[in-house]
Amino acid sequence: MRTTLLSSFAAITLAACASGQAEAPKGTIADPYQDFNRSAFAFNQGLDKYAIEPVAKTYGAVTPSFLRDRVGDFSRNLGEPVTFVNSALQGEGTRASDTVFRFIMNSTIGLLGIWDPAEKVGVPAHKEDFGQTLAVWGVPSGPYLVLPFLGPSNPRDALARVVDQAFQPLTWTEFESDDDLDTYIMVGSAVLSGLNTRLALDEQIKTLNSQPEPYVALRRIYTSQRDSAIRNGEVDEETVYDDLPDFDEFEE
Repeated sequence: MRTTLLSSFAAITLAACASGQAEAPKGTIADPYQDFNRSAFAFNQGLDKYAIEPVAKTYGAVTPSFLRDRVGDFSRNLGEPVTFVNSALQGEGTRASDTVFRFIMNSTIGLLGIWDPAEKVGVPAHKEDFGQTLAVWGVPSGPYLVLPFLGPSNPRDALARVVDQAFQPLTWTEFESDDDLDTYIMVGSAVLSGLNTRLALDEQIKTLNSQPEPYVALRRIYTSQRDSAIRNGEVDEETVYDDLPDFDEFEE
């Protein structure tokens, strides 16, 4: 938890420093902190190469896909309250009610979320966060940031991480039998979910690293995917990013 708190503090500090920067014109991505960003990007690449990737592949080799799926469903269910609050704040009534239905059904019939029966009955998951909510409210993103351990972001999304954490059920849950059990569950779920994500994105990461400018490629991918997420998958026809050399865009 200390690492998470320190990372959040770093994100807030950087966001505060960057928030006064003007938005870049359409078709470009503001990156005034590129020297810092490239250093953080190189650090994250090294961390992935020498630590995260080997651990993820070992985890994938010793853990059957059935169990990895249960971890993914459990972690996603823990995030449903965050999605509900942000769907409501964005005025998405149908999405908010769908999320409540998913959380109740998966937490009961789905045995605390380790199964996803809601998807089976036609209510698929979607994800909303406070960064998206701020964007819908008209708050500008600020310049591009790469944060150590946390990866690509921007001031708006970095600050929003802290707010979203307040809506996580385990943030306020305490178990009488063990005061630290909620922390163990939260950290364990986050770690295993992160390993699942790393396994799922292995080919995309290899494609990214094979590019002549992986830093520039990731900058565009993150920005375009965040733009799409804010619009619930709709593409902004007026937004075209022109700074990406020789890269075939991939979906997450």
